[in-house]
Amino acid sequence: MIEQNETLIAEVETYASLMFSKEEIALILEVDPSELKDFFKDQDTAAFRAFRRGRLKREAQVRQGIFDLAQNGSSPAQAFAMKLIENAKMDDV
Repeated sequence: MIEQNETLIAEVETYASLMFSKEEIALILEVDPSELKDFFKDQDTAAFRAFRRGRLKREAQVRQGIFDLAQNGSSPAQAFAMKLIENAKMDDV
């Protein structure tokens, strides 16, 4: 049985932010992949929240880069930024 401790949670967040799959994270942490996947299925676990937090933080960094490039005149970045803005507005409705 995997113990959810602060070290495990921090490592899950770090590896999730690097876009490793759940199975790859289990291999890196040397834990049973099926046990770790069970933690990820339950949204009330610290492991699930750490996984999502890691992914979302990295996505936020990438989006920040897109908006920075858009402000500096990159046409492809501007088009993608507008798409992100439109999608966010649709989600808010």
